[in-house]
Amino acid sequence: MRSLVVALGLLAFASAADAKPKKPTATKTAKATKSTKSKKSTKLASRDRDDDRDRRRGDKRDKSSKRGKGKRIAHAAREREFEFRGPVHGQSLGAPWAGRLRDATQLPDGEGYFIRRPWRSFGTKSTVEAVYHIIGRVREHFPDMHVLAVGDISAERGGRITDHSSHQSGRDIDIGLIYYKKPAGYPESFVVANEDTLDCEATYALIDEAAKTGRVQMMFLDYKLQGLIVEWARANDIDEDHLDKLFQYTHGRGTNDGMVRHEPNHADHLHVRFKCPAGDTACR
Repeated sequence: MRSLVVALGLLAFASAADAKPKKPTATKTAKATKSTKSKKSTKLASRDRDDDRDRRRGDKRDKSSKRGKGKRIAHAAREREFEFRGPVHGQSLGAPWAGRLRDATQLPDGEGYFIRRPWRSFGTKSTVEAVYHIIGRVREHFPDMHVLAVGDISAERGGRITDHSSHQSGRDIDIGLIYYKKPAGYPESFVVANEDTLDCEATYALIDEAAKTGRVQMMFLDYKLQGLIVEWARANDIDEDHLDKLFQYTHGRGTNDGMVRHEPNHADHLHVRFKCPAGDTACR
């Protein structure tokens, strides 16, 4: 009898050793599948929330760039430092409409602006430093703006050049306007602006930064464009006394008040004229 029990025990052990592992039950499989799907759904939902948040941010950026929606000034990296060569005095000889240049300083290539005719990008050290600084400051405020067109300053030795009666002594520069969207042909050419295309906020910043240098004698811009910029400034609570100092428009077309004056054929660029450096007796 004892032998029979032992034999039956050995047979049961062998059967258990040869048996295949059991497959997970349907209930356990369903739970695992549900858990995996839940994780995927959580990731997709999180990604959708991120996409929605990015779209909302994009919508806000688009809305803030439109006229009358308030200021959209941002701040980017500071302008790159650049050491300009040239003497402090004696470069600008005579007047802008009857003058010449000596030991001229050339505006270098730089980020965010395009020099249309490099052989006419010579000026006084003071002028070139100021232009570089002004463009850098505007780009700090508006890092997403398009490339800015930079027109003529003077020839390397000054004197008369085509397309201008001034620009002879290294103190005048033409700077392209700023638009909501970069127009066709710009910055290789200047493009006439109007109320639908002119970015009044950014163009106001360009004018204001030029004035802040303390080096500007006067600027020239089409009277109607001045009006568009002044209207934007008033709608955004810019001080009226400050606007009076900047724009002829607030005084009337026939006046000679304000730093920015009307000049024919200046609806596609801003003409900036810089002062003679202090103590420069040959400059007029």
